[in-house]
Amino acid sequence: MAVATVHVHAADLRLEGTYEPIGDVLYLSGPHDDKHAPAQQTPEGHAVRLDGQGRITHLTAINAKWLLDRDGALVATLRDGRRLLLARDDVADTID
Repeated sequence: MAVATVHVHAADLRLEGTYEPIGDVLYLSGPHDDKHAPAQQTPEGHAVRLDGQGRITHLTAINAKWLLDRDGALVATLRDGRRLLLARDDVADTID
């Protein structure tokens, strides 16, 4: 199976977020995020919610700052093989 890496800037997704430094958890949600919809867990330990068209509407990133410090990016692999890549610059306003 081919893997596609999708680098999406948070502003392109229109995701707004909050950061919880005690648990090192980053929450990003879009304006049309259905909070009652199921989320899929990624192999990296994050949670992603999609809308009916398969667009990402929410990301809960675990160990966000630690991963950004270590790797320079957050990666979330979706069940369909797509990989969401958020660089430090993409979320700097939320985490820093």
